[in-house]
Order: sequence, then structure tokens, then C-alpha cells
Amino acid sequence: MAAGLLLPAGSAPAQMNIFDKPAWEKDLRRIMWRHRSCAALKSYIWEVGDAEKIITRDYGLFGTPPSPTDFVPLYDVSAFIFASYIAERTGGKLDDAQISALTMRDGYNAPLSRSCNISTSVGSCFGNMGGHKSRTGKDGEFYYGPGHIQQLAMQLELGTYRDGDMRDEYGGQLRAPSIHFIFNSLRLFDGLHMRPENLSKFLRAVVGGKLKISELLGAHAVCLDPQKCPDTPVLYAPAPRTRDYSLGHWVEKNAATGEVEAYSMTGKTGIYVWISADKKHYGYVIPLDDGINRSAAGIGCGRAMYKAVLRGTQKADPAK
Repeated sequence: MAAGLLLPAGSAPAQMNIFDKPAWEKDLRRIMWRHRSCAALKSYIWEVGDAEKIITRDYGLFGTPPSPTDFVPLYDVSAFIFASYIAERTGGKLDDAQISALTMRDGYNAPLSRSCNISTSVGSCFGNMGGHKSRTGKDGEFYYGPGHIQQLAMQLELGTYRDGDMRDEYGGQLRAPSIHFIFNSLRLFDGLHMRPENLSKFLRAVVGGKLKISELLGAHAVCLDPQKCPDTPVLYAPAPRTRDYSLGHWVEKNAATGEVEAYSMTGKTGIYVWISADKKHYGYVIPLDDGINRSAAGIGCGRAMYKAVLRGTQKADPAK
């Protein structure tokens, strides 16, 4: 496994030398320190990079943020890791049932309040959600919740899998050491923990085109904006509704032009992970998990973050 995608041979990519950083890095740093949404996150670690290297990594100005080697809860970012696992397992060729589940439209509408904290297997977690009785919706109706992914795992015969089994399963498909993945809960929608340094390696593999999910970013996206897509049956979707939802991730669009700017994943701690639409850069902001729901601040900070990178790279290369 030492030569796997998430742990390449030799040492991990170092942070770019301060004298070689792009001109836009200074503007990005000012935004990460001064933007009110970022300030609302209090204590956090953040990073921007590309397929080859970490361009910049730093911390918020308050508290004691997570370190690159601390295991942190990914919350809803877990759904994107699961989608990436499915993409590898299927060779990037998803069937209709998999697409429906990964875009939250297969009718398994288990609410977010259904906990799996005492479940010891994927199957017992599915049972805690109500099992097949949680199929209270209809095909094609969008409902943002954990049931869709959990039932897909059952279809893939992962029901008996425990924490160690799922770690090995992810590691084998994503070609990474299983220690990169820790399941605090076997609710696959939001139960995964990772170290920021390993999430960074994963994101470099995505933007480098080394994982099948790279070609599926934005694919099969569901429009949730009631103003633009009033005929889309949406039972529940978190705000803001201006984003589309693709395979375990959000599709962020420019409000004025409708052009796709980034693909993102979020969580209630304020965690925000993004990949630029051109798949050249990635970034994340990971706050300390203090039990406070800071998802809105995370979205605001994450959007300010990727927009600063877009402005900087477009200024450096006007042909973009």
C-alpha cells in the first residue's frame, strides 16, 4: 500500500516555499483571517493545494485548532468519500440505483435525527434508521438524509461490516492504508473521521485525476432551486437552495451567470471542502468540533475561500 494514491512513494508533498507562493495567496490569507464567516468559525485549520502540492496551510486566530494529524469528524463530507469508494468499486460506471441513492432520490428518507452511535455494523445502523420501513418517499423525490447511502451499502452486501471491515474496504478501493479511515459511527453518510493531512492526500488524488470520482464531479446533478426548478420534487434540502446536488457533493454556481465554480461538501461543525470547477485546486476549512452548529459560517467562509482562489488564478491567467 505504500505506493497507493493517498500515500505515494516517498515523503508526502511539502507546503510550497513561502518565496514561491502565487501572488493571490496573500489575498487569500487576508480573507481567511478577516472574513466574518471565517471569524465565526473561531478555531480552525485551512488549506489550499493542487494535484502536486500544498500551496498554503494555516490556522484561525482563536483557540486551539485541529492539527494536521488529529482525527476530525467529516460529517457530510463522509458521503463524498463513500461516493468516491463506489466510483472506484464500479470503475466509474454507476447504475441507476447507485445514482439515485448518491443523489438522495431513492425514497429512503431516514431523518438526520436517527442515530447509529450504538450500532456495531452497517446493517444494525440501517435497522436503527428504520431499515426498509424508512422507504417513505417515491423514486425521484429529493430528501437530504442518511438512509439512501445506508441502503445502498446494504445492496452492496456491506451489512455485516464493522469499523475495521469498512476501513479495509475503503483502503482497498481507494488504495490507501486503512488507518486513514476511522468510523466513529457506521452511518456512512456522516460517520467518518480522517486526519486533515490524509484528507489533503485524498483531495490531491481527486484533482490529479487518479480517482474515478474526478470524472463524475457534478454528474447527475439535481437542481434544488425552487425559483429555477419549481418542478423538482424536494421533500427536504438544507439551505442555501441555490446549489445543485450531485454524487455525494454540492455543485456551487455563480449567482449571476449560473456558471459552475466549485464542487463542495459541508458539515455541521462548519467543515467545508471544495474542488474548483476546473479541477486544478482544492481547499478545506476544518473547525474544532465544540458541539456548536456552525454550518452556515462554514459555507460562507468556504465560498469566500474558493472565490479568492478563482479571482487570483483568473487574474494570473486571463485566458481562463
